[in-house]
Amino acid sequence: MSIEKILADAFMLPESTVVDALELRAIPAWDSLSHMMLIAGLEEHYRIEFTGDEIADMETVGHIRLALQGHGAAV
Repeated sequence: MSIEKILADAFMLPESTVVDALELRAIPAWDSLSHMMLIAGLEEHYRIEFTGDEIADMETVGHIRLALQGHGAAV
């Protein structure tokens, strides 16, 4: 499953709209609870664990991609 698919499913978005520049706060369905559910889904899918700083720094899809790559995930 791709990062785009995971985010599209989590926030009920068309997958084609999930691009690196997309800011999470611009997504109507985004809130702190959905953010943590997204993080849990990413950690489970990629079998990693983000630090608190990484989670706090995730403001765009691109930031999420960089955090995943920092853990060796192929995204």
